[in-house]
Amino acid sequence: MKKLIAIITALAVLSGCELYEQDEYQEYYVVESYLVANGDLQQVRLSTTNPIDETYRFEDNTVSGATVEIQRLNPDSSVADQYPYQEQQPGIYTPVNNTTIRAAQLYRLHVTTKNGDNISSTTYVPGDFQTVNELEPSYIYQGKQQVELTTTPSSYITDRQTYFVFTINALDTNPGNLTPFYADQVDNDETDIEEYYVNSSGIVNEGNFEQNSDSTITLRLPWLAVAFYGANNIIVNTIDDNLYDFLRSHDTQSGGTTLSPGEIQNIRYNVNGGIGIFGSMASDTNGTYIARP
Repeated sequence: MKKLIAIITALAVLSGCELYEQDEYQEYYVVESYLVANGDLQQVRLSTTNPIDETYRFEDNTVSGATVEIQRLNPDSSVADQYPYQEQQPGIYTPVNNTTIRAAQLYRLHVTTKNGDNISSTTYVPGDFQTVNELEPSYIYQGKQQVELTTTPSSYITDRQTYFVFTINALDTNPGNLTPFYADQVDNDETDIEEYYVNSSGIVNEGNFEQNSDSTITLRLPWLAVAFYGANNIIVNTIDDNLYDFLRSHDTQSGGTTLSPGEIQNIRYNVNGGIGIFGSMASDTNGTYIARP
């Protein structure tokens, strides 16, 4: 889960210049915060964008002196609870009091800058789910027996299908344990090995998996998500609409589509008064061993 958040944060920074078609640069506020069902409130990061020809560094673009609050909402969008934040360091705001995030609830981020500008975003935290089968102690990489996790269904405020993202946390990160695809990436100096210590898949829709008669769902782990042989923690995440829109639209911007450039949509942030991401997810973790073929 932490790596998924880190990946999304990196994408938010990288895409900060991919805003709207315009002749002249316009500065935008950038917010970053995430809620995880049954987890604690997390920090809120507040900064501004840079012109496309300038390198973005959060430390150089922080916004201080803002009033930050996360609110839990009733179904009619009235405020049920308020959680004020304090500025811990420039641009980084932390909750004054800790609280546990409830699954299947609406939350709203509300920011007022010292200049009086308002930034807000609302997320619905996906419903809790859990794995009901026990994984085998080990699986052969790309073997006939695939890693399967049978989970109870998650829920969402609408009747849409569940969107899943797998995150694989490798525990044996010796370079010799890299699976072939990722070993080639490192050997070709395309990336640092540390980037694969925790690896995430793309978005996978519920409709791609087996629906069981008892309403559970059987998920099959894509082998491409496994970067290292050895012990791995497999984290299944169900994501909200904000994360889904952000990740899917970012993929089209970065080449993961057959659309021509004129047809590619701008990244969808679902933030009023700025850009960035205020998203949520529910997660479940299981461990197993991936053996060499």
